[in-house]
Amino acid sequence: MKPVACLLLAAALPLAAALPLAAAAQIAPPADSVATYRHQLGLTASPVLDGFFKNNRALPLGLLYKRQTKPNQALRLGLVLDLRNERRNKSSDLAVNPTFYENSFGLQTYIGREWQRSIARRWVACVGLDMGAGYDRFRRRDEAIAAINVDGGSALFLRKSDYNFTTYSAFLRPIIAVRYQVKPYLYLSAESAVSVRYSHILFSGGNSLTRLDNNVEGYGSANTKDNNIRISLRPISQIALHYCFISTER
Repeated sequence: MKPVACLLLAAALPLAAALPLAAAAQIAPPADSVATYRHQLGLTASPVLDGFFKNNRALPLGLLYKRQTKPNQALRLGLVLDLRNERRNKSSDLAVNPTFYENSFGLQTYIGREWQRSIARRWVACVGLDMGAGYDRFRRRDEAIAAINVDGGSALFLRKSDYNFTTYSAFLRPIIAVRYQVKPYLYLSAESAVSVRYSHILFSGGNSLTRLDNNVEGYGSANTKDNNIRISLRPISQIALHYCFISTER
């Protein structure tokens, strides 16, 4: 079987498994839920399970708007922003302004549809499918002083590095979600997803090494690009708090 066909099959399996739930939702609209509200606006966060306390200090935040098109169906429009900066000094008695700096910026947008079914008085199960695109940029700069043996002795060198990754991506994401109705106009939700993502990655960077006693400098650089397809499972892809407004009831 061709690789592309395998990927499409892998993406379709979670959605195919969820179709019975979507079909049943046609008969059983959500009870005591947001089905009577046309518009729902949510604030989302995407936690990371691996290294939970370390990697969740700055979560990607986003907005998820849903428009209830039927009592058991909704259109989804989402936007996620990920912005991080880190700068620190390194401890060194020989330091000449040694610093470490990282900056990352990520933006993704998506559109999708979800089907809903009531499973209890305040609980609703959902299945859906999102498709979207993303842009990510990561830059790191680093400099430090090191003693290196040269010419039978030791000399101090200032080492600097600066590199950039830029990624353009497109993705398909089947989802399964559950939500709890706190109030008729307010609910919490958690989503799991299988992501099939195609990425185009551009890399550029360089390193320099300067001998401090004579200012002789050496420099090297590289520019590369790569394409890849990745399938990943996110047990908790995002959590959200939704506010519902403009009731469809008369």
